[in-house]
Amino acid sequence: MQYRNWRGKHVGILGKFAVAAALLSLVGLTVTPVGAMASSAHASTSKVIYVIGYEQANPFWVLEGVGAAQAGKALGVTVRYEAPTTASDAGMIALIDAALATHPYGIAIDYTDHAMQASVLAALKEGVKVVLYNNNRFEPQSGGATKNSAITQLAYVGQTESHSGAVLGAAFLPFLPKTGNVLIINPYAGAYVLTLRANGLTSVLHPAGHTTSTLVVNGDSSEGTIEAVISAYLKAHTSVVGVAALGDPAGNPAARAIAAAGLKIPVCTFDMETETYQLMKSGGPLKAALDQQPYLQAYYAVQDLAFQMRDGFQPVSVNTGTLVVTKANLAALTLLINSGKD
Repeated sequence: MQYRNWRGKHVGILGKFAVAAALLSLVGLTVTPVGAMASSAHASTSKVIYVIGYEQANPFWVLEGVGAAQAGKALGVTVRYEAPTTASDAGMIALIDAALATHPYGIAIDYTDHAMQASVLAALKEGVKVVLYNNNRFEPQSGGATKNSAITQLAYVGQTESHSGAVLGAAFLPFLPKTGNVLIINPYAGAYVLTLRANGLTSVLHPAGHTTSTLVVNGDSSEGTIEAVISAYLKAHTSVVGVAALGDPAGNPAARAIAAAGLKIPVCTFDMETETYQLMKSGGPLKAALDQQPYLQAYYAVQDLAFQMRDGFQPVSVNTGTLVVTKANLAALTLLINSGKD
């Protein structure tokens, strides 16, 4: 799951963004800012599928849009991918409500917290089919739990954070010594999804004989600043035998800091993107990454709704976040990276 307010800080991935943006153009996808969608009254009122994203100018969400558009093209259905120009839950809610006013067949929603409940219930009341994707945050810590079974039982396409943390932790163990302290780096302490990722990691690392400590960095800082903070920490804590980053900006700065210091400390991280791919390809400290595959999240969400509309199939949940990337299988991602799909 993409957590709030961190994806827009990617460094060194402008090339990937350009490729993905070009793909959006090729498949004919239009991204509309908040307030502009009401002018699209000519759109179909019965066979359209909407996918509501978190932010337009953001590489992660560009990939979501590309996946949504490609699914529509492949399945022969009309897809409208909409995202606010400025990342916010309020922006998504405004787009959801505007989409519902056009009476679409279905809508895929990034359910970030309790604030999304009213719009989802309104969609269901109007008979609009709903699939959740990227987030299905129902925990009290994520802004207020929802216990409404009409929402909690909806099909969900995305990453199960605690499970994904355990998967990454198990993949990281072979790169670690038998015992020692693993540093967990959290770039956004207020993002509960990162707590879930950390819980998954420790559920594997602790029984295997490792201790863990946590370093909180400011994910809104430059990656150079984050790298300096990590470097200073490692210099002062020489017992660290491994680093587990809960996402970027954390994994890439950690790998660069360790390489610059000439240390032999392995790094694992959540999420793949171009810089992570290049750091892993170079054979440096970055040894494993868990890829939540945003392109597939939107693709499968559209597929769920398209199959329901065309054939009557009921939407199914898909876990897109169990692919662990290491140097052993890195080559398999080359085509995805080069085509702007990962």
